[in-house]
Amino acid sequence: MLFPILVVLAAVDLSCGAMMEVLQSQTPTTYHHLDPTTGQLLTCNRCPPGHHMSAHCTATTQTVCTSCPSNHYTQYWNYLPKCLYCSTFCGEHQVVKEECSVLNDRVCECKGGYYWNADFCIRHTECPSGHGVKRRGTTETDTECEKCPQGSFSYNSPSRAPCVNHTDCASLGRKTVLSGTCWHDNLCALSCEELKDGGEFKLLRTFLPDFFAHHKMRVVKLRRLVWRLMASGEEQEHQEHHQHPPNSLSQSAQRGLLQGQVRDWIRDASEEDLRSLPEILRKIHIRV
Repeated sequence: MLFPILVVLAAVDLSCGAMMEVLQSQTPTTYHHLDPTTGQLLTCNRCPPGHHMSAHCTATTQTVCTSCPSNHYTQYWNYLPKCLYCSTFCGEHQVVKEECSVLNDRVCECKGGYYWNADFCIRHTECPSGHGVKRRGTTETDTECEKCPQGSFSYNSPSRAPCVNHTDCASLGRKTVLSGTCWHDNLCALSCEELKDGGEFKLLRTFLPDFFAHHKMRVVKLRRLVWRLMASGEEQEHQEHHQHPPNSLSQSAQRGLLQGQVRDWIRDASEEDLRSLPEILRKIHIRV
């Protein structure tokens, strides 16, 4: 009985719904029952999906079937004495794809941003700086990343988007003042005059967040940088030696929060503060 089913399944590309129909069509609709009173071997009708057998057939009556109660089901033609309990419950990072009914158990799937792996829902990989999404993750597969090819870059780190082409400065009537890499875009300016009177600091504010996102610092060093950016003079010395309580957040979460503080500082920093940044980086041994 199994071999014809395998042949059918191998020959046809079936959706889950279509596959279920094939399996149900291959399920026998009768069964043999030995009548305990007469000793006669009877051929009884099975009960349809959504029902169970409450009484075997006899020589004069057919099988008695009863509908499944709430939270119970049967999926195939059967002669079960009771319906099956809907025993599947969605776990962490799962959502209900199909609710329990008289015809099926509850079906769960991973929620958005997660995929199924070894009975667990795992968060999709976030592509690192300089890499973009080659193939988006699904509820069944992880995200596939690729390093951005020459002439393209990824906007964010970590990234959930494909690589995009560098801005063509010339097509905008501008000049390239800093060529793009796999982790930042071309920086364009109309002329050298535009870079005067604070124009270069506008470009710096665009470039620096990508710089810090790409050059992943250890959390300890990143925390020291934030202390130095946020404080000055005696405050720096005080914060450098201040013992902070242990943080229960993951290293990744801590890094994200600290990088957010760096971005805020870059956005609000004065030109004088930005000029002091290379010296601050040298003091905590970060090459620029």
